[in-house]
Amino acid sequence: MYRFLLLSTLCLTATWAVACGSSTQSVTSPSTSKCTVTATATPASFSATGGTGTLNISTTRECQWTATATTSWIQLSDSSIGQGEASRSFTVTANTDPAARQAAINVGDQKVAVAQEAAPCVFTVSPDRDSVGSGGGQRTITVTASSPKCAWTARSDSDWLVVTDGTEGTGNGQVRYEARATSGPARSGNLMIAGRQIAVVQGSGCNYTLDPASQDVAQGGGPGRLAVNTSPGCSWTAVSNAPWVTVTTGASGTGTGAVTFNAAANDMGVPARTAAITVNGQTFRITQPAGPKCTYTLNGLTGTIQGFPAAGGPWNFTVTTGAACAWTAVPSAAWITITSSPTGTGNGRVTFSVSPNPPGNPERAGTITVGLSIFTIIQGII
Repeated sequence: MYRFLLLSTLCLTATWAVACGSSTQSVTSPSTSKCTVTATATPASFSATGGTGTLNISTTRECQWTATATTSWIQLSDSSIGQGEASRSFTVTANTDPAARQAAINVGDQKVAVAQEAAPCVFTVSPDRDSVGSGGGQRTITVTASSPKCAWTARSDSDWLVVTDGTEGTGNGQVRYEARATSGPARSGNLMIAGRQIAVVQGSGCNYTLDPASQDVAQGGGPGRLAVNTSPGCSWTAVSNAPWVTVTTGASGTGTGAVTFNAAANDMGVPARTAAITVNGQTFRITQPAGPKCTYTLNGLTGTIQGFPAAGGPWNFTVTTGAACAWTAVPSAAWITITSSPTGTGNGRVTFSVSPNPPGNPERAGTITVGLSIFTIIQGII
């Protein structure tokens, strides 16, 4: 600072002698010394999600300052120009990259450091599970990353699944894999893509053949056998569709195996018939000829004679035959009346009545025929 002395002397001359007087004045100009500015940020470190902070500035009240951020992810929310002590708020935007970052807010020649943590990489994988047919083929999985800088890898945990393209990548991308064809049972495997486990399910490729494809059995029935040919690990069941064919061994199995069965005899009067044993959609056919022709016995005999007095009366006899054999009892004379049902199937009983033989009539005879068997009735006279 410079000080000037101003001396004024005023001398006045008059007709009489006058004394001389004097005065002084001080003036201050702007200082050329540099302002001292200090600044701090609270907080100075942020998580990846970002947030808000406060910039605190200390200096004398005459000092002007300017605050500027050195990066776009730090944003000053108030005026960046000020004087004297002040506080300014600022915002740190979210960090989407998997790397920590640092920048500064400059206040005069002060650099206020601001740090931010790295963001975790987040991946979306689509589809998150997949399925393929037994014939296999190529499929594509899409990877979506939270940042172009996020790196990922892809691999298979199963020998029948092979990653053919996209074993590693950064940011968004695709993984192409191939599933090998199978002739075995349904199976599942896993792909590890961008830290995610992708389950892949493959449908069954099992095929079954039966040897032989059919068999004829005698009317009297008997055992039979068929071979089941398939791949190891392929399971199967054998089911008969008829009560007269019984699976005796091999009702279920895995891989190549055999099924044995027994066919019952075909009953009297039953026509030729067929049955099937089904093994996982494959059909083994069994054919059996008709049973013997129906025969009927009446009271245990193919023919019998029963005598009646002239007064007549009720009577009955049994019919014995095969379960499938139908029959009809047919009387030969009007004086013989069937009182039960005249028809039946299988074993049964016929009830009938003989009318009185009128006086003067001779002895008479009649019959009831069931099939080829005859029940003979002889009625006497009074």
